Amino acid sequence: MSKLRKQSKKKIVAGLIGAGAASILFSGLLLYDWKMDKDSADSLESRHELELLEIKKQLVSEQKDSKTGYVIVHDIPAGTLIKDTDVRAVKVPQGQAPVNLISELDEIAGSVTKIELKAGTSLTAAMLYEEEPTPDDLRNREISVISRPSLLNSGDMIDVRIQFPTGQDYIVLSKKKVHDLEGATMWMTLTEAEILTLSSAMVDAYLHKASLYSLTYVEPEFQDRAIPTYPANEEVLTLIESNPNIVDLAEQALSTQLRSSLERVLSEPSSSNYMVSESIEEGLARTNDNRNPTWNNALGEQADSGNSLLNSSNDEETIWKDSNTGIGLEGGTE
Repeated sequence: MSKLRKQSKKKIVAGLIGAGAASILFSGLLLYDWKMDKDSADSLESRHELELLEIKKQLVSEQKDSKTGYVIVHDIPAGTLIKDTDVRAVKVPQGQAPVNLISELDEIAGSVTKIELKAGTSLTAAMLYEEEPTPDDLRNREISVISRPSLLNSGDMIDVRIQFPTGQDYIVLSKKKVHDLEGATMWMTLTEAEILTLSSAMVDAYLHKASLYSLTYVEPEFQDRAIPTYPANEEVLTLIESNPNIVDLAEQALSTQLRSSLERVLSEPSSSNYMVSESIEEGLARTNDNRNPTWNNALGEQADSGNSLLNSSNDEETIWKDSNTGIGLEGGTE
């Protein structure tokens, strides 16, 4: 019995020793694993701190070398005048800044957008153009004698042209903005020279059965203004000078022509897709046929008056040349 107890005690002791050894081994493994995790965490934290420090250094360096720019704070359509409240200043890294980045607010004030700009867009010189200063002789002009495209809208840029029955076609006014539009009437701003040129063209159109019409620009923000090619007629200018009322006479006649054309188009059943202005040949033929004799006689008298002034001037010039030629010949004979 005692022998059995001794063996049991030995087994118990051996079991306890084994359990203790296993506990010590397990504890050692746990301690080692914890130590490894701690070292890994410390290493990761140190690496993160180094990366954060590097990022801070990079940001400081970029801010030091960055350029000041301006971005749009809200969407702006093309052709809009930029105001100070439409932009805000930002810092753009040197490596990311466009070459033509606008860095001064003075470069933006008074400029007009070439294209539509979305909020957050950095402004560059290529996106804007400067609005021309307002001349002292700029005036608002209401015009009802120009045939217009059916799709013309307020704010469009147009060229005003004149076409003669011979096929000759000239630019009278170039890249003029239509500020307002109502029926066949449009409002534009013209300088004194443009007003006189348009007056000459209106009288020309009435005297010579020509037609005044307009064409719109496709991309006005990118297209340069056309060069006016219409030569103001000296005869017409003389006629205007001798009787300024002839401009009103011609404008009234051309306006009546356009109004008659509009009413005729509106009365036709298939006028939904019809242009406001009729063809040049038809309009001229109908207008000239419908002019009353009194009006034609009055205009003829004004034209004869202008022609007589020109002929008188030409006769005087011829006499002067002949007299000078005679003097030159006599001097040569002597």
